[in-house]
Amino acid sequence: MVRSNFLKPSLIASLLIASAGAVAFCFLTLDRRDAFFGSLLAVAALVVAAVDVERFEIPDLANVLILLAGLTWQVWGHVDDMVAALLRCAVAAGLLLLVRGFYRRWRQVEGLGLGDVKLAGAGAVWLDWSQMWFALAVAAGGAALLVLGRRLGLKEPILHDTALPFGAFLAPAIWIAWIVQMTVS
Repeated sequence: MVRSNFLKPSLIASLLIASAGAVAFCFLTLDRRDAFFGSLLAVAALVVAAVDVERFEIPDLANVLILLAGLTWQVWGHVDDMVAALLRCAVAAGLLLLVRGFYRRWRQVEGLGLGDVKLAGAGAVWLDWSQMWFALAVAAGGAALLVLGRRLGLKEPILHDTALPFGAFLAPAIWIAWIVQMTVS
C-alpha cells in the first residue's frame, strides 16, 4: 500500500495553532458550557487528524474521548432523547462499516479502517441527522479534492492501493459540522 505523507511538514506547529484557534472560536461564539465541550471536540479532532496523518491509525482513546465527551454534552442539556443520539452513532458507524466491507470486497484492498468507522459513530453523537450527513460529505469531498488536486497539480499517479488518512478529514469535518449546528440553530 502506498502511503502519502503530504500533510507531515510542521504538523505539531499546525496542530497547536489550529487548536488555539478552535478553542478561541468556541469561547468567542458559544456559551461557556458549549465552548468547553466544543474545545474538547476540536482538540480531539485535531489530534485524531495528526495521528492519522502520521501513522494511518486513529487512537481508540481519542475515539472514546470524542464519544464520552459528546454523550456528556448531550446529557448536560442538549438532547431531548438520548436514544436518538445513540441511534445516530449506530447508523453512522454501521454505514461506514458497510462501505468498508463493500470496498474491500470490490477492490480486494482495505479502503477504510475500523478507526474511521468508530470515529464516525463517536462523532455522530454530537450532531443532528442533517449535520451528520454534512460531516460525512465534507470529509469525503475534502479527501476527493485533495486526491484530484495532487493528481492534476503534482501529476502524482492515483494507484489502486494509494492510501489516504480519511480520519484526518472526518475528525475536523465533525467539529465543523458541530459548529455549524451550534451557530445556525
